[in-house]
Amino acid sequence: MFKKTASRRDFIKTIAVTGAALSAPSLWIPRAFAADSLIVADNGGALTPALRKAFYDPFEKETGIRITNVAHESDPVTQFKLAVDAGSHIWDVAMVTPDNVQRLTANKNYIAPLDISPGDDKDILPGMVTSNWFGFSVWGAIMAYRRDKFTNGGPQSWHDYWDTEKFAGRRALYRSPSGTFEMALLADGVAPKDLYPLDIERAMKSLDRIHQSIAVWWSNGAQNTQLLQSGEVDMADTWNARAIAAINAGAPVNIVWQGTYSVDGWSIVQGTPNLKQAQAFVRFCMQPERQAVYSAMTSNGPSNAKALNIIDKNKAQLLTTYPKNMEGLARRDEAWWAKNYDSANERFQEWLLES
Repeated sequence: MFKKTASRRDFIKTIAVTGAALSAPSLWIPRAFAADSLIVADNGGALTPALRKAFYDPFEKETGIRITNVAHESDPVTQFKLAVDAGSHIWDVAMVTPDNVQRLTANKNYIAPLDISPGDDKDILPGMVTSNWFGFSVWGAIMAYRRDKFTNGGPQSWHDYWDTEKFAGRRALYRSPSGTFEMALLADGVAPKDLYPLDIERAMKSLDRIHQSIAVWWSNGAQNTQLLQSGEVDMADTWNARAIAAINAGAPVNIVWQGTYSVDGWSIVQGTPNLKQAQAFVRFCMQPERQAVYSAMTSNGPSNAKALNIIDKNKAQLLTTYPKNMEGLARRDEAWWAKNYDSANERFQEWLLES
């Protein structure tokens, strides 16, 4: 997916993004070089109030370092690279995924070290901290079904979901290979620990068996929530926060914790003149009290195990990192997807058109 040498298409894409950046002051604003402020690039949208209440405002109150946040593109890698290559210092910290991190360190290192001291991460779940990334927002790609449709109990696994006779009803699946291939393989009997590297052909054959029973191929989170909330479908793959949104709206929805999980986190932009302040901000976000506020507002699981003890138990049980929920989840292999997404997506989209 990500070539070691830039192609002409990649170059044109970079130029396009650069032009967009120069014309979009909400994303690319000149920064004050004062040492008492940080620019944090995050996912924006509905997450902003939670990030502000959980991390930004408390950090500013505690340290006097003002946080100005800007929303980055859904894939921030190009912006991140341009910020470093141009030496513009428009960002200090950015919200990124493990896949982003791999792409930002593959041929040139664009990420500064976190400088986490021994003991700072003692309560952080395994795999959530590296030398240049800290994951704090854990989300799951799982299943949900309507209780009012399955009054005697709904599907409890992806094998059940594929059983259209025993569990008849309107189904929905994500219009993307990411997550969908994993579900198809789980339905076909692959153990979670053996998912990767994904067997694409086996996943496609599994999807062949259920294709005619899929009523809706959804394409974004808001649509997914609406499908579950309205009862337009009886079961669907979903992101846990989207299922919880339907539940909070009063929909009789049950979650089945079988699938995959992934993590959003913080990395520091290489070359920032405010490295120490940025490192202090990342350490601040490790605190269980801060993560508890964020998770309670977003329904994404905290990476600090102690945060679960602070959150109301009924809410904590619906979070990805609640121990019982994690038992049925496999971590998404970002390295595999980074290498294979383009070819997997091409195969999947062709299949959708042909079927």
